[in-house]
Amino acid sequence: MQFTFDEKIDTEIQKSLRATIRLFKERLKDSQTNGTAPRAPGYEEFLQVVQNTIEEFKKKDLARLRTPVLRENYERAWTQKLRNYATQRQLRDAFESLVKRF
Repeated sequence: MQFTFDEKIDTEIQKSLRATIRLFKERLKDSQTNGTAPRAPGYEEFLQVVQNTIEEFKKKDLARLRTPVLRENYERAWTQKLRNYATQRQLRDAFESLVKRF
């Protein structure tokens, strides 16, 4: 069961990163059309938006799980995955690629 959670969590993290990058790209386009100087987001701001998006996905998935044991396992898998070095590196790389566009 843990393996399927890991795959699901990886997919949700990818979706969250794509949604966050899309949001900041839209902000960049809006600032360019308004004639204001584009402002690159800080890493903390980027992480906050990613974490909010991840929380939305997590809440949606938790609502689908019926038993407390599965919910607890799912929460634990999320916590472990977000602490994982590879995930942290993935977030940092996504941020750096976003900042290059600004």
